[in-house]
This record gives sequence, C-alpha cells and structure tokens, in this order.
Amino acid sequence: MQAIILTAGEGARLSGWTSNRPKGMINLGNRPILDYLVRGLTDSGINEINMVVGYGKNSVMSYFGDGSLFNCKINYLFQDKRTGTIEALRIGMDGIKDEFILVPGDNFVSSNAFKSLRKFNTNVLLSGQAERWSKWGEIEMVGGQTKITFENPDAYGRIHFTGIMKINKSLGLRLIEVSGSHLGEALQTLCSEYPLEVVKADYWHNIVYPWDLISGNSMALRDNLLYKNGKIEKNVSIRGDVSIGKGTIIRSGTYLQGPLSIGESCDIGPNSVIGPSVSIGDNTTIGAFSEVVDSIVMKNCEINSYCSLKGSVVGEDNILGSHCIAVPNNRNIFYLGQEFSISNRGAMIGDGCRIGSRAILEGGSILLNNATIGEGELYSAVFQGDSI
Repeated sequence: MQAIILTAGEGARLSGWTSNRPKGMINLGNRPILDYLVRGLTDSGINEINMVVGYGKNSVMSYFGDGSLFNCKINYLFQDKRTGTIEALRIGMDGIKDEFILVPGDNFVSSNAFKSLRKFNTNVLLSGQAERWSKWGEIEMVGGQTKITFENPDAYGRIHFTGIMKINKSLGLRLIEVSGSHLGEALQTLCSEYPLEVVKADYWHNIVYPWDLISGNSMALRDNLLYKNGKIEKNVSIRGDVSIGKGTIIRSGTYLQGPLSIGESCDIGPNSVIGPSVSIGDNTTIGAFSEVVDSIVMKNCEINSYCSLKGSVVGEDNILGSHCIAVPNNRNIFYLGQEFSISNRGAMIGDGCRIGSRAILEGGSILLNNATIGEGELYSAVFQGDSI
C-alpha cells in the first residue's frame, strides 16, 4: 500500500519557528514531526510514500533522502504555490494505484493509528479527541452514517477528524473534482456518496499555534528512543526514561527526570534540574543551577546559569543570559488578531533571539524570531519581533 504526506505549507501561525522549514520539520522529542509520521506509516507496512513538498522543501528532502533509511521509497512531488490541500492531493496522487493513506504533515499522532486504519477494507477516517476546534471538522454519526460538520466551533472535547484517512483512488479523484481548496470541506459533501468507517487514534495533537508544541512534545516523548551515549559525571541522578546523545556531557550534581531527550554535543549543568517532559536539541549548553521543566529547547542554544524555564518553547540559535525566568501563567492573549486562553504556559521564544540576563518573561509571552530583550526587562506583551 502507498501513502501521501502533504507538507508543502509554510505554517504561518508558527512563523517564529518556520523561517527556513515547513511546520512538519519542527522537532518534538528531538525528531521532526514528519519523522514520526513516516516511521508510523512504514511500521504499518507502507513501502512507498509520495511526499508533497513546497515551502522549505530542501530541509525535508535532505532529511529523508530516498527513504531507504526509513525502509520505504519516498517520491517527492512539488506544490510551489500554496493553493490548498485539494491541489496538494491532486499533485500527490501521481502514481497512486489503489488504496492509500493520506496524511497532513503537521499532525502528531500515535504510530499505531496507521495499523488501525489498515485493518479496514473500506474507506476509513482517523478521529481524535480535540482540545479545541480542529480545522478538519467534527465527526458525527447521523442515522448510522458518518458526517463531517463545521457548525460547532466550540465543540471542546468532541470527536474530530484528524485529516488522516485511508481511502481508495476513486474517492481521491472525487475529492479533487469537488470545488474549493480544503479537503475537509470537500469530504463533507461526499459523505452520503461514500460509506466511511471511523477509527479513533490512541492520541492525536494538531500543531497549529506555538503553545501546541509543548503538548506535542510531551506526547512525542512517549516514543522516546532510549540511549545513553554521552559522558555522565559523578553524582548525577537519573530517573525515568532519559536519552542522552553522543558527545553530550552531564555535569556533576545534575538531576535528570524523564521522560527526557537530550541531543548530541550538549553540555548540561552542573547542579541543574532537567525534566520531566523536556527535549533539548543538539549543540545546546545549559549552565549551572538552571531548571528546565515541561519545555522544548531546540538546537544550538545557550542557556546561561541560574535560568528557570517552565512550560516554554525556546527556538533554535537562542542565547539566554543568566538568571532568566519564564514563569508559567494562565491568561488571555491576542495572537495574530485572535484571542486565546493560555493555561500553564511560559514563554514561546522564536529562532535567533537574544535575551539579556535577569530578564523575566511572563507566561503566554510570544517572541518572534530574532527578537531581543534587554537585561533586567520584565516582558509581558503578547508577541514581538523587534528589539525593546
């Protein structure tokens, strides 16, 4: 069986972290979102994947190559203009023979979900319980028939369509014939024409906004690849599932609490507390007496001594001076013209930022890429991309 992954979009609502890559190449648990999807597909028996790429395509192609390292064949097809998911499907169906699994490249989903889809001999949708409204629509059963609706955008905790489905070529071609640009809306019009089964994912997370990365990272660490290849000095305490990459040094007195993934060539501590639910990217330094909990620190970062980061995202190539604090908070924020309620989240820091020593970042603060915060500043604004 074949699969199509749609990963040509920019991910504009995550622009602080997608300046040179699509959303699917953001790391969760120290692996790109797309890595989990590809491995989940191949583990279910998929041996050929059509990957529709566009924005940041070089980062995708250089990471996955021809697919041989992932036990499959990957064909790259190009969507140079952002004309919607139906057009992406049309491009991706080149060479599709019969049944296939269709996967939007910005979903994080349990790897077993793909095996569940393959158990059905008919068209089947993958559903998940949403923390908020999903752009793919809500799934309802009406008179024993599957229906997709977009009429209740406040349907917290309801069963939603993930955008992932196993369908035959006939339904794929009909979706392309339907006018519009959105796959979920096209599928909505065809529910009466094509019987659709529904299977629920063990877990699923739709990565849309910066704070979604925190929950996604916690889910990704359920599939933590366990290894300890670095140097661990004396008096280091390790609890739970902890991975340590090659060339990494864990300094004396540091406490590591899993689930935790530390990349390659990192320098952690001494006397720091890291975890739980933390991923630290390659070539990152965390200074003495620092604390990082429920957070993502991406590659090539320098976190100086006595910093405290909780519920936060730190993008690539960031420098945080000593005694920086990101304090989790519950509050309403405005982001890209919309109001959101943020719970127990620290700061969301884009790529290439410079944060001065003793800066305090209030929970829910969002800094776009290349932002600068001065020494001793209290930063509580919603988001910015310039110096203050």
